[in-house]
Amino acid sequence: MKRKVTYEIRGQIERSCYFRVGKALLRVDFTGGSINSAGMTPANYVTDNPLYQKAIEESEQFRNGEIVIGATEKIEEKVAEANAASAEANSKKEVIVSVTNVQQARSILMGEPYKIPLSELQNKVAIRAKADELGISFPNWL
Repeated sequence: MKRKVTYEIRGQIERSCYFRVGKALLRVDFTGGSINSAGMTPANYVTDNPLYQKAIEESEQFRNGEIVIGATEKIEEKVAEANAASAEANSKKEVIVSVTNVQQARSILMGEPYKIPLSELQNKVAIRAKADELGISFPNWL
């Protein structure tokens, strides 16, 4: 089960820590801390990388309580839900694999059966937006 962990260093606004992984040193930057009239927000580091999680959790700073876990979130289920939703959306789209550039995409949208005027297809962003609106996908066009 993959998880996303937020590590915090209380009493710090910003800090770089080094953790030994084998013969290598792994640098982790804890950032985002602040001090204001409402109080102090600790510096934090968010990761879903198991190597980083293991390095931090086996460190001396973690064992001493200097670094603590602020939040943990399971991300495997969310990824599966997002993949299912995108697969469902793609199954409803018309896929045109022959399109490889802007001009080809524009000509398809201007032709039958769509008949989109040229004024609505002036740039790449507008062409992509109109294609998405119509449920058309150009997978070979970057």
